[in-house]
Amino acid sequence: MVGGFAGRRLSVCLIVSLSLGASPAQQSLPDAPSDQSDQQETVIRSAVRLVQVSVVVEDKKGNPVTDLKAEDFKLLDAGSPQKIAFFSAAIPPPAATQPTSAKPVQLLPANAFTNRYDLKGQDPPGAVTVVLFDALNTSPQDQGFVRKEVMHFLQALKPQDHVAVYGLTTQLLILHDFTRDSADLVAAANKFSPKELAAYDATHTPDIDLASLGADTTQWVRLQNSINNAKEMISEQVTKDRVAMTVEAMNEIANHVSSIPGRKNLVWISGGLPIQTGSAKVGKPGYGGPGGIGVSTDNRFPQHDRALVKFDEMVRQVADTLNRSNIAMYTIDAQGVEVDTTMDVSGRGRRQSDQARDTSVLNNEQDARDSSKLLADRTGGLAFFGNNDIRAAVRRAFDDGRYAYNIAFYPNHGEWDGKFRTLKIESKPGLKLRYRSGYYATPDRTDAKEAIADALHQAADSPLDATSLGMIVSGKATKDSPIVELHIGIDPKQLLLRSSGDHHKGAVDLFFLQRDASSKTVAAEEEHLDLNLEEKQYEYLSKVAMVLERHVTIAPQATELRIVLRDAGSGSLGSVTLPPTAFLPKNETAPTLMTQPNK
Repeated sequence: MVGGFAGRRLSVCLIVSLSLGASPAQQSLPDAPSDQSDQQETVIRSAVRLVQVSVVVEDKKGNPVTDLKAEDFKLLDAGSPQKIAFFSAAIPPPAATQPTSAKPVQLLPANAFTNRYDLKGQDPPGAVTVVLFDALNTSPQDQGFVRKEVMHFLQALKPQDHVAVYGLTTQLLILHDFTRDSADLVAAANKFSPKELAAYDATHTPDIDLASLGADTTQWVRLQNSINNAKEMISEQVTKDRVAMTVEAMNEIANHVSSIPGRKNLVWISGGLPIQTGSAKVGKPGYGGPGGIGVSTDNRFPQHDRALVKFDEMVRQVADTLNRSNIAMYTIDAQGVEVDTTMDVSGRGRRQSDQARDTSVLNNEQDARDSSKLLADRTGGLAFFGNNDIRAAVRRAFDDGRYAYNIAFYPNHGEWDGKFRTLKIESKPGLKLRYRSGYYATPDRTDAKEAIADALHQAADSPLDATSLGMIVSGKATKDSPIVELHIGIDPKQLLLRSSGDHHKGAVDLFFLQRDASSKTVAAEEEHLDLNLEEKQYEYLSKVAMVLERHVTIAPQATELRIVLRDAGSGSLGSVTLPPTAFLPKNETAPTLMTQPNK
């Protein structure tokens, strides 16, 4: 019944101490209604088809409303009424009775590893928020101001707030993962010093303006344009790279917090991303106008037909990823209000008056605001611009997280065609509701092998474990051999399977990556596993566990092993990182295993 896992086998076992039942969030969700369609294959029970929406409700004075019930809400999907399948009011829990510095209780044996927060004793209570310091897209002057403001806020966290602080340079950095310890978060944020990044600098260099210096001959202007043209070509490529790195970081964060129940907030403090690049400007007299040489004083580009590259679709895809993890984005403009240096030497950002600014700078700032607002609107968060009170903006995100309602429903339209579907939620008269504007009706995945490999490699390279698919990994070493027998346990209800007759069909892809002490890859293997489970098998595995058994040869230099699992139907990911020596007998040392020749 199982194909594509050559030389390996799919084993079924009941692991009492490593129960693979659904996490608390999954257990609380009702099964989707059965589909009575005459189609040969239909999607069966899967949380992927469950749409979750967080709703913030305020009265006329802007105060949170916390006493509503499920019957007080009406939900419309593209104008069609929907039945609310799951409802919760996120009223803040009482303050923790134990010290915030207490270590989480480990619920698994020492030789078992998981990406599930509940089994690691880290299931975050109360409001869950990620603060992302974005040095990749923010000037060093603004970074220093932002860090000081956020540290002041972190010092006043409430006991129930569960917070993680990450940094973004050319890669995502874990400054501190989820904790309620305010002192640890402040110390972590303080270590993230402002830095001038080449990627930021390359896209924020001024144009050479020889014409304004009196060099008004055609030859000087042509030289000016040639230099600026080369600079802008480099700038555009670096901008594309910055956007790609930022998008990937947000995807990694979404994958990491996906299994945490309820609403999550992502506070993104940044100079912002452009929504497009490469747009030609209209020429002005003396340049692109009559008597000019065909370039604009805005960009001084001789090429008016340079390619227009838009990032709006990429931004929308990020919003979709955040929505599937029930994350609300709060975008905070790190530049805030620009201050004239004659007023206060502590002012930050560029010190130019609006009148003196280059039009292209204003256009770039508007593009960045457009992308930030799009992310906030699509995820039910807020975008903050032109305000130096960063602490108030961060506080708003935390407050929304404490008082948000969580509503979930199974769409009844049956049209999973990838199109965007608008949501409308109504409640009692006089109340103001804020929620995401809709969702993409994502169809079953049919990714090419290259796309699957990219997703597996990106998850393996991320500093954060993906949690969309819960996994438990245990195993044992083969005596006098570098081979480790791994047992990868999953709950099949997490997978997006198709029902065909009395069989449930699907597939998973696995990736095994080994790194040395310098994070260099020393071994990597990929496997594809087709699933074809009979109804009785599926029901049994859903109750006990589906355990994949795999033998991995440990490389002599390996100090880290990461296992990545991907559901072919939904594209959901799970990953677990562990030391390769974890399954060695206690009386053996690493060299005993590592120095054996491969067999």
